[in-house]
Amino acid sequence: MAVSRIGIDFGPSAARAAWVESDRSVLLETLTGHRLVPSVVGLDREGALHVGDSARRQLLLWPERSVGNLRRHLGTSQRLELDRKRFSPTELCAVVLSQIKDLAEERLGNSLQAATIAVPCHFAPEQHQSMIDAARLAGFRVVQTVLEPLAIAKAYGIQASELPDDKAVLICDIGAFHIEVTLLGQQGGRFTVLSTAQCNIGSDLIDERLADHLGRAFQREHGLAVWPHRKTLARLRLAAEWAKWRLSESELVTVRLPGLIAMADAPVDLIAELTREQLSLLVEDELRKALDVIEIALRSARFKASQLHAVLLSGGGARLPLWVDLVAAHAVMRPLPHSAPEEMIARGAALLSP
Repeated sequence: MAVSRIGIDFGPSAARAAWVESDRSVLLETLTGHRLVPSVVGLDREGALHVGDSARRQLLLWPERSVGNLRRHLGTSQRLELDRKRFSPTELCAVVLSQIKDLAEERLGNSLQAATIAVPCHFAPEQHQSMIDAARLAGFRVVQTVLEPLAIAKAYGIQASELPDDKAVLICDIGAFHIEVTLLGQQGGRFTVLSTAQCNIGSDLIDERLADHLGRAFQREHGLAVWPHRKTLARLRLAAEWAKWRLSESELVTVRLPGLIAMADAPVDLIAELTREQLSLLVEDELRKALDVIEIALRSARFKASQLHAVLLSGGGARLPLWVDLVAAHAVMRPLPHSAPEEMIARGAALLSP
């Protein structure tokens, strides 16, 4: 049976898509085997728009010709400028969605007509509509939106009918630029949002702190500043992101960047060790803000941590042990484990597709 509808997680840093086969969600893979498309759009030297990995690399080197975190501009009258050309947020989001549609159709071997797109709880009606307009501009004929926490609960297999009236599900979505905490209860066998709170920190902040740490260590050792060199900073930022994900699996990593700065006599290499403990210390102040967000969500719903039925994590940041340990300590229970929490919204959106 041909698949005609997909679920989409249009995140601030990356977009993912999934569909249902034999009652199971299947993640879209790109031609290079990746399960995400960076939600970044760039303008090349010929004036053509491009999206994904190439646009993300361009964003680091030539930010005046690229734009990311598109979702936050939806529902506004703002025009986004790329090298003196102006676009609406809806137009640029449509470019990303069109890329996902093309990739999915190539993988599935048939045309896609409908999409279910997950959006945050804080989205206003005009933002919902802008997302729908972008999907239609991308070629989807039928579009609906669902709330991200409902998609996450669905992907984890949590049923509203099994939730006691005095219990709630705590969901922490740890994205690139923000953390959103939602408390779900149930009424009449259906989930209801009891409260939601967010703060503007996320895994992208960790990249910034790690890159800054590596740059300062390099300057102390060699007396050379990396900050005036755009390409050097881009390499440093990518190395920091790599180190962050490696530290989610091991206690120690070694970062090697050959020829980080080219000198007249010889290039200067960066070689530095990073530990998981160092990473925690670098972002310790921001972790406290995340605790505040959890507490705000609980207080707003007049719930205590002892009344939680389950704790669910989603987003790429949920791979990092420091976030898992933080949430577990405050919620008085371990989050339900999953090997790929960054895929949960897309999977849930697919499962919630009618």
